Amino acid sequence: MFSRTKCILSVVCLNLCLLVCLSSGMSDQEIRRLREEVRGMFYHAYDGYMRHAYPYDELRPLSCDGHDTWGSYSLTLIDALDTLAVMGNKTEFQWVVGLILERANFDVNINVSVFETNIRILGGLLSGHLMSRRMGIDVEEGWPCSGPLLRMAKDVADRLLPAFDTPTGMPYGTVNLREGVPEGETPVTCTAGVGTYIVEFGALSRLTGDPVYEEVALRALHAVWNHRSPINLVGNHIDVLTGRWTAQDSGIGAGIDSYFEYLVKAAGLLQRPELMAIFKQARVAIEKHLRHEDWYLWATMTKGYVTMAVFQSLEAYWPGVLTLVGDVNTAQRIVYNYHQVWRQFGFTPEFYNIPQSEAPNNREGYPLRPELVESLMYLFQATKDHNLLEMAADIVVSIQHSAKTECGYATVKNVNDHTIENRMESFFLAETTKYLYLIFDTDNWMHNTGGSGPHAGSEGAPVCGGGGRLCLQLR
Repeated sequence: MFSRTKCILSVVCLNLCLLVCLSSGMSDQEIRRLREEVRGMFYHAYDGYMRHAYPYDELRPLSCDGHDTWGSYSLTLIDALDTLAVMGNKTEFQWVVGLILERANFDVNINVSVFETNIRILGGLLSGHLMSRRMGIDVEEGWPCSGPLLRMAKDVADRLLPAFDTPTGMPYGTVNLREGVPEGETPVTCTAGVGTYIVEFGALSRLTGDPVYEEVALRALHAVWNHRSPINLVGNHIDVLTGRWTAQDSGIGAGIDSYFEYLVKAAGLLQRPELMAIFKQARVAIEKHLRHEDWYLWATMTKGYVTMAVFQSLEAYWPGVLTLVGDVNTAQRIVYNYHQVWRQFGFTPEFYNIPQSEAPNNREGYPLRPELVESLMYLFQATKDHNLLEMAADIVVSIQHSAKTECGYATVKNVNDHTIENRMESFFLAETTKYLYLIFDTDNWMHNTGGSGPHAGSEGAPVCGGGGRLCLQLR
């Protein structure tokens, strides 16, 4: 008799095998069906959050209640705002914007992660602001250079700025939204926590005309690169007061990942070629010292000696970044490896021991992360290869089978037996379901390549200040 674990894995593997066998390509009907299934996934989780968890930060999908995690500021609602826009729900988008403007208050005496507040709150407010007109909101005169969500975003960023007041320009990891950097706060921050601000802060400067946000983000980002090793690798953690590396393992995954991601995305968004130049230098070192066949390992930043032969689920953003810089062939080979890990377990564990083909103890969870899905989305837009749709369908099958609960979707505690735990992070609604939806919604307005539509500087579209052009379609 099969155990529950074997039964679960057998069902999932059967479904995955059936999907992979569709090698001739998906029909339009099947693609639309998957799009609507993903829409249903989003609303099952979104409605569960609104019904059981709001105004708390996150839904607890097993107990069907809410809890605060990153800052007690209704994180999931703000983070998921742009997914409503991507799915075209104007009515709900307008209602949520009104709710945010009425109830959100950042003048509170709480300590928050500078990194998480930037990417989830500031990013959510800015994207909602830029999508407002398309979502039928009667924007005020001067939009996109003004607007209530933009003013709220500026208020949030102003509360984060004290973290950047260090000798190196690299920010502390924690700030009090009312009082600034807490007394006794550790100066040690991960590389991603130092270099993941330029997209949001740069956009804010270009929209408001205040250059300070872009300037501090650039200073922090350059400070990391200026402290790189002689072989052009960066470490994992650094002292923001002295610039001394406190963790010298180098890789493309946890603690470093979004530093590289933001170099590429900000280079395009803000038209800063010097950021792409840094990425290209960094990539040469990464390919030389960290890449082994089509895997990226961890190594010492000074000598390039391998320290950990592991793949981390956070690293799955890398094929998407390679796609953005035009190296589609490498991206496809790497994403194939990552998908094989997914097929082995039904999910990608936080850590995967490559030589032993297993998930190490205490690293076998999957918190519904979006990185692999995002890479598949970029690659499919670049290639139209239906094998990528099959990979995305695998992800839908696994999440629906093992993570769905009565009121949402739960973090997978262990990919070996698919046990789940009582948390649904905001990025499931803000990213995972959004990218899945965009893969299967082939005509979505977000797929505009930038070749049409008004932009800053075109006739009838105002140019905001801030020292440069913001390369965004103004919806």
